[in-house]
Amino acid sequence: MPQTILIVGGTEGIGFEVAKAIRTQPDALKTNRVIFGLVEPVKIERSATYFIGDVTNSEVRERAVRYCIDKFGGIDTLVYSAGVITPIERIENLDMEAVKRTFDVNVFGAMAMVQLCLPYLRESRISNPLNAAHGKIIILTSACDSAVTYHGWTPYCTTKAALTRFISCLAHEERLICIQGVYPKLTRTKMPKDVIAGKYEGVMADHEIERFKIWDEVGDEMVEPPEWCGEAVAKLALGLFEGGKSGETLYYDEHVPKKITGT
Repeated sequence: MPQTILIVGGTEGIGFEVAKAIRTQPDALKTNRVIFGLVEPVKIERSATYFIGDVTNSEVRERAVRYCIDKFGGIDTLVYSAGVITPIERIENLDMEAVKRTFDVNVFGAMAMVQLCLPYLRESRISNPLNAAHGKIIILTSACDSAVTYHGWTPYCTTKAALTRFISCLAHEERLICIQGVYPKLTRTKMPKDVIAGKYEGVMADHEIERFKIWDEVGDEMVEPPEWCGEAVAKLALGLFEGGKSGETLYYDEHVPKKITGT
């Protein structure tokens, strides 16, 4: 039976690249990709199914999961890549309603989608014990959870800290399935473009903005194309790589190394 992969946040950024990369992998014809996102993607792929809606809305979340069950009979793999970085603002000027929205997308959306998908993921794992992709949750988080801090990024950093901790707590409770956190590296998305363009001058420190500009000049070595992380996550989602232990959050190229050592 084809593997059903639900990709939340799959219409933009790294999530969109995950959805595209799955199509190019050897087992792509054996998968059903349901791409759940807020906006219509730039390029509609006929081989994927799109569910457009807001992950912060409980009724929309339930409909997205029900759609997978009714159309494909279950959910084998959940990829959560939905996320927002805004508001970028000093704490004294923060709009708390905007901060709540960040938590709704980055943390509560992930928790709620996991909660809805758990029964089907457990069932998939029991039915496919030798396939590393079945009964798997992959959550994209950020090294801003603890190791990286910029002025104005408090909402983003605190949501990612909560999300990374959720990954480890979930794995502790759900021993049957596999939960993996993935750190992208600095990726060429709208966020660094806005920083480089000076959108956050007066909020971020001058030296922080200058650092982004220098990294941008260096090129892909410092600001990576989203396809790199997207391809690695696609391979995890398809079971082509086992990845790290359940509950671990690693950089994507640690989960899916270019060179495999040992036997």
